[in-house]
Order: sequence, then structure tokens, then C-alpha cells
Amino acid sequence: MAHRLPRLLLTAALATTLPLAALAAQEKDSKGGTPTDAGFYQNATGANVSEVELSKLALAQGSSAKVKQFAQHMVDDHTKANDKLTSLGSGDRGYATTTEPPPEAQKDINALKMLNGKDFDREYAKVMVADHEKAVAIFEVEVEKGSNPELKAFAKETLPTLKQHLKMAKALPTK
Repeated sequence: MAHRLPRLLLTAALATTLPLAALAAQEKDSKGGTPTDAGFYQNATGANVSEVELSKLALAQGSSAKVKQFAQHMVDDHTKANDKLTSLGSGDRGYATTTEPPPEAQKDINALKMLNGKDFDREYAKVMVADHEKAVAIFEVEVEKGSNPELKAFAKETLPTLKQHLKMAKALPTK
């Protein structure tokens, strides 16, 4: 199952590598985006897909009404966000849309598939906290370093919702 320290290290690495990608190649697409924006787009669509998959699993295998309510909220919000993000992804380069959970998220999904009830609820809560900490970091980097005005505006608009999701995830039952 996901551990907090490796996730935080991954988040720190991601936060430092996205701006470096922009320095490596400053070519801009038709909407003013750089590789930083392309990385944000791919990471954000991957995060949305993962949250939806994990939360659908929570709806099926969770036991707590609070977990199920949170999970439905995640399915609704992340589906809506991904639809909006996908509509912003076109350009002369076109950004790579992630349609499957990234490998690290797939590991969490596979591990959670083996759990039910309170064990599932506890581990799902841990994964949601870690995933939303990572998502907040990804979106903060785009707000600060992004060049594509539409993606930057999307990140700025969505960031408060992600921070609220993180707060809600921290309130989920962990015992």
C-alpha cells in the first residue's frame, strides 16, 4: 500500500522536474504552452482517471457511509474536471491525454481490490490523502510555472477544490 514518505518524495521530485522540463525546451504550442504545461496536462488527466477508478471501487467495497459519500463526490468532481481539462488539451501539438491510471495508481487500485469493509475504508482514506497532496503540488506548479493561459487558469480555478478534497480525505475514518 502507498506509504507517505515515498509519495512526498515523488511529489517533491515532480515539483522540481516540471519546471526543469520547461527550461530544456522552450518551444511553445499554438496556445502558448511549454513542456511544463504538457507535463501538467498528462499528470492532471492521470490523477483524474485514478481518482475516479479508486472512488468507483470505494463505492463498491467501502463500508462507511462517509467513505461512500466522499467517493461519489470524487467520481462527480474528477469526471467533470477531466472533461473540462480534455477540452483544453487541443492545440497544434496536442497534449497527451491519460486514459488509464498511471502505474503507481494502478498499484493502489490493485491493492485496494483485495480489501473490503473497514480495512478498505482505512487504506482508501490513506491513498486519497496521498493522491490529493500530490495533485495539489502538481496544480500549484502549473499555477506558478505554466505558460498556457487556459491550462494555468484551469489549475488556478481547480486548486481550491483539490485542497477541499484533501481536507475531506483527511477527515475520513482511519480506524
